[in-house]
Amino acid sequence: MAPPASELKAMTDAFDGIDRLAEGAPRTEGAPNFRRLPGFPLFGTGQTSVEGFEKCLEPVLKKYGDEKHIFWVNLRQEPVVYVNGKPYTARDPAKVNFHLEISNPEECTALENDFAEEVRKRGEDFKYFKDQFGEHPEERASNEELSEKLAGVTTLNEIYAAIKDKVPKLEPIRIPMNQEKAPEEANFDQIVAMLKDTTASCPVIFNCQAGISRTTTAIVCGALVKELQLTRELDRMRGIVPDDILDALKKKKLGLPGIDIEVQEDRNAMQMGEFEVIKELLAAHPAAKIAKAQVDKLIDLAAPPPRGTGVENIRECIIESKMTFDVSSDDWQAYLKAKIMNNIERYFYLIVFAMYIREVGPKGFPQTFKQYMDENSGLRTMIEEGRGKLEWERKIPDENLSELKDLLSAAEFKANMPKIIKRIYELSWDMFGDLPRGHHKNNSMHKLASKTMIEILPDHLAAHIEKKCGALAGTPDFFDVIGQVSWYEPEA
Repeated sequence: MAPPASELKAMTDAFDGIDRLAEGAPRTEGAPNFRRLPGFPLFGTGQTSVEGFEKCLEPVLKKYGDEKHIFWVNLRQEPVVYVNGKPYTARDPAKVNFHLEISNPEECTALENDFAEEVRKRGEDFKYFKDQFGEHPEERASNEELSEKLAGVTTLNEIYAAIKDKVPKLEPIRIPMNQEKAPEEANFDQIVAMLKDTTASCPVIFNCQAGISRTTTAIVCGALVKELQLTRELDRMRGIVPDDILDALKKKKLGLPGIDIEVQEDRNAMQMGEFEVIKELLAAHPAAKIAKAQVDKLIDLAAPPPRGTGVENIRECIIESKMTFDVSSDDWQAYLKAKIMNNIERYFYLIVFAMYIREVGPKGFPQTFKQYMDENSGLRTMIEEGRGKLEWERKIPDENLSELKDLLSAAEFKANMPKIIKRIYELSWDMFGDLPRGHHKNNSMHKLASKTMIEILPDHLAAHIEKKCGALAGTPDFFDVIGQVSWYEPEA
């Protein structure tokens, strides 16, 4: 439960490095990472400045001004207020680096209003913390409290009301998503409820803090519904437009790589999301194959160039985090492991949501996604038990280590060092052969080489290394160990 507004602290929304758009991509002042999903009336942005709302609406109105609705979807669980025209989040002072998690949109809005009033009560000296980019939440804020003169406080509802006076068709909606986890099943239903009775060209703007992870996820969800709507609209043209032209149009707009369209894939299995639990899903549910192809197409379209125009590939980020995990310290690994499992769960749910759209959508959505999951409850069990099925630690097989141990246990072991080093790197290369070339692969190989070198040390050398390099449990660097082994001289 969130603390009362009187105890909350303010934290800037914007941070250095928030802009993730590709070099040369068009940018919108006051709207970090504002972009459109190519071929769809779907837009994403980070939390905008007060002026940024209308700047985002300009291209939307220009292209989709004749549509009956324009939805602006706030995906934030955390309360947001505007101070001096800039967005700030309300934070628990005991966990200032972490967002508040409020799943009920009405409760979140009520706390926003209370916090705005609290900021006004605190007087002209507005105090706040500055957010900063950090992979780990503990790195995401400076601990120094800053201040500036208070000129004005505004709530999101007040901003929306002012915009609706100018753009009456704007419909703001809040669908709170957790920044660190897969969307709740209710989130998928909220997106369907919003879009199911609209046209394929009805525009939606999604936003979260930076417009990266939650926004990209929601864009993919929205695109799945939009493709269903486009299929319906094209099917209604049958008999009016020649079938061959209509089929070619459907293939161009809705064709799936690897199924309708031949592709030469240059990515490895992990980059393509072939995790154990995903393979289980594909084996148990034939419909999952097409659903995965559809989700993969949309994820790539929402990703950074060259495949898309977005800011994050929410499938490939899993293996990127795993490569970081392989070379991280134990405390970092605990955080990264949870993040990886949450992102695998998100990817799994997107595929299942696509299955639901393809099966239930053509019937007019007589069943909610939650009801669909209740009916197929084995899917929940599958992801709960399978989200952690990943090779968390790579270890060179014991049978490959016996020769190395013999070489290092020999009386003249120093003469064997070149052979030992070469063999350890060969084995490390084999263990990480599935990773793409780059610094992650090099670092992963280096860490495994360090662990392997520690493992093959005979007792007298292990004691020497521990004395010189510190506890072996901390895995001293490979080169430090090699150096100390090379300089070792037995005591007389």
